[in-house]
Amino acid sequence: MTQTRRFIQGALIVSAITLSITACGQKNQLVNGNAPQTTVPITTPAGESPLPTVAASPTPEPVLHKTIKAYYSDQDEMKLVEKDVTISYKKEADVYEAALNALKKSDDPKAIPLFDDLKFTSAALDKAKGELKVDLAFGPKTQLGAPGEELFLEALKKTAFQFPEVKALYILKDGKQVDSLMGHIELPYPIKRPN
Repeated sequence: MTQTRRFIQGALIVSAITLSITACGQKNQLVNGNAPQTTVPITTPAGESPLPTVAASPTPEPVLHKTIKAYYSDQDEMKLVEKDVTISYKKEADVYEAALNALKKSDDPKAIPLFDDLKFTSAALDKAKGELKVDLAFGPKTQLGAPGEELFLEALKKTAFQFPEVKALYILKDGKQVDSLMGHIELPYPIKRPN
């Protein structure tokens, strides 16, 4: 009789612990907004407490690195300054946007970013045609004079065409084709890779 009673008590304890672990896990999922975690009760002899098994989270994607050339203005806005920089990205398709975003910052006080108040909203390559489409959103300080706009365009071209698969560059402003980015220089559509 005592063995049966112990068995029933053990089963009730295991059930209560399992229910409380499961309930606590669900409460945490709702409060924290985390992805659900699966708890699986382990069958154990009576009187021993079970340990939950938590499903493993997916492993993060590896980060890729590449050294590229980035282009900036000199302090007088007269010529481009070329720098080697290392970019990081998760997928091969992200390399173009990472390269363009490298133009937005510089550690060298003699290399002035032309793109610091600008957002690259997209940069996508059509592999079959070798066409890179870049969409820009200008901030209030992006407007440059004619020499600055010329350097701006030159930096975009040199950055894009350092990738041999890019044969043509389409530059959009706020998702639209425009005649000029800043009103000084006519913008070809598309810009073809120089021979």
